[in-house]
Amino acid sequence: MRRVAIVTGAARGIGEATARALARDGHTIALADLNVTEARRTAATLTGGGGHAAFAVDVADESSVEGLFDAVEAELGPVAVLACVAGGPLLTPGRRPTLIETTAENWIRTEALNARGPFLCMRAMLARRMKNPVGDGRIITVSSMSGITPESPTGPAYSAAKAAVIHLTRCAALEAALLGITVNTVAPGLTDTPAVRSELTADQIEAARRAIPIGRLGKPDDIAETIAFLASARAGYITGAVVEANGGRQPP
Repeated sequence: MRRVAIVTGAARGIGEATARALARDGHTIALADLNVTEARRTAATLTGGGGHAAFAVDVADESSVEGLFDAVEAELGPVAVLACVAGGPLLTPGRRPTLIETTAENWIRTEALNARGPFLCMRAMLARRMKNPVGDGRIITVSSMSGITPESPTGPAYSAAKAAVIHLTRCAALEAALLGITVNTVAPGLTDTPAVRSELTADQIEAARRAIPIGRLGKPDDIAETIAFLASARAGYITGAVVEANGGRQPP
């Protein structure tokens, strides 16, 4: 029986790389993104067993998330794997916002995308798996090293939201264990994605690179392969974990 995987933020960056890795591993992928046109483009290029499809979603909107799960399960079948990748720091390029400079609007938008989105998606999946269980279910969120240490160019709103993802993942792991579902989070260091290139300056990126022992930024595939491992049968005894994928960058 094919295993259906939802990947949010699947149109580009880490989400696109995750969709490719999970498709290669035999999953049928529901590529969910606000930009459904780009998600369709990616879906058409995926390998694996086929049947991949794109779906529009705003992960910060409750009705949109519920509609996504209804549509995916009607078209593809029960969701066995959920990869919550959609997110971003919503920055002004070249500036690391201070707490005093952070507006309420930016705080709300950042929280909605990065913390509320995973909450709504995880809740939607767990509610459906209570009624219709699947074997060896997997949920993987994407937090950030910004949620572990505040030494980051991304500012307090993003750091707080990603810290929330870590603890939300741990809470979900306790509940999901009763359903045979593992829940883990990947905390990437700075990763070379279109979003990073558009929201940080070259000087900020170079300063971050120099602080990474491996000597380079992460690649979307680095994070995608970590997610793919956590989605696999090999990771069946790992749950509630924070997997740091950061090239050896240590907190100060």
